[in-house]
Amino acid sequence: MRDKPLTVAEASDFLSVNTWKVREYISKGLLKAYKLGNGTGKKGNKRRWRIWKEDLITFINKSSNIKE
Repeated sequence: MRDKPLTVAEASDFLSVNTWKVREYISKGLLKAYKLGNGTGKKGNKRRWRIWKEDLITFINKSSNIKE
């Protein structure tokens, strides 16, 4: 059974970056994430992304192999 997915804040803690950087990784397609809901709830059009820990680990492994 899979663990429950991480929020953007939890993923940012795991990566030691701020939440905006995690959202940037998601928007660039570098980090696989899933959007919950349609954004029309009480809190407005706030994006509610969730990231599976396996996808986060895959992202880290791919990133560590990149030479800059």
